[in-house]
Amino acid sequence: MQFFKRHFEKIILSAVLAGLGAAAFWLSVSVNESIKSMTSGFVKPPPARPLPGVETNLAPLRVALQKLTNAPAISLSGDHNLFNPVTWVKGPDGKMIKMTKSGVDALTVTRITPYYYTISFITQVGEGYRILAQPPSGAKMQPQFSRTNEPPTARRPYTILGTNGSRDNPSMLALQLFIPETKETVSVTTNRPYKRVTGYGADLKYSGSDETNVFLKKNVGDQLRFSRETFKIIDIKSNAVTVQDARTSQKTEKEWNGGQ
Repeated sequence: MQFFKRHFEKIILSAVLAGLGAAAFWLSVSVNESIKSMTSGFVKPPPARPLPGVETNLAPLRVALQKLTNAPAISLSGDHNLFNPVTWVKGPDGKMIKMTKSGVDALTVTRITPYYYTISFITQVGEGYRILAQPPSGAKMQPQFSRTNEPPTARRPYTILGTNGSRDNPSMLALQLFIPETKETVSVTTNRPYKRVTGYGADLKYSGSDETNVFLKKNVGDQLRFSRETFKIIDIKSNAVTVQDARTSQKTEKEWNGGQ
């Protein structure tokens, strides 16, 4: 009796916990049995299949939706005439000419050609050498006889510093030249001349009307006449030509894509 009196509260608490555990177990079993009884009479439906031809019928709609998503940008320039009225001018023969473009906007560069200054080693003559210095323009020059360490002249704009290779084998002989104009030392052989770009020439085309004007082999300082205006070439680089309007002095650079 003394044991029950001392541990009466613990015995009651243990009995309550045991009852709660039994009730939880019974509740879990009852829920599972109820779920099984509710679903035992149903059959799982088959997966849904698309209707025949639906994907084909939706193809035009998908294309239209894609076009709406990627709508082209609105251009207020170009070949349309809503914001770009066409200009008509009277030609020399009295006929009206449609100007699709006007002025320098219709000018394109079709080719740019470099101009080379060359110094070629022709042959060895005794203790000297025959060398040809040819500017890119002007009359064809004649080879000049030169010796080592001779001072440069107008027709011999170089000084021979020495040679590399065997004098007995002219094809292997290389001359070391000093070019006073550029302050550089170069090596030339009979099959490898010295070449230096001194400028550029350009071919251009104007296509601003029904007629097309072609300008070939034009240099800096040349004038171009088109669109009833006069333009002057003021600069030619390896990839662009700059022209200046003779009336307004406005400068415009026209790029060249290298023939691509």
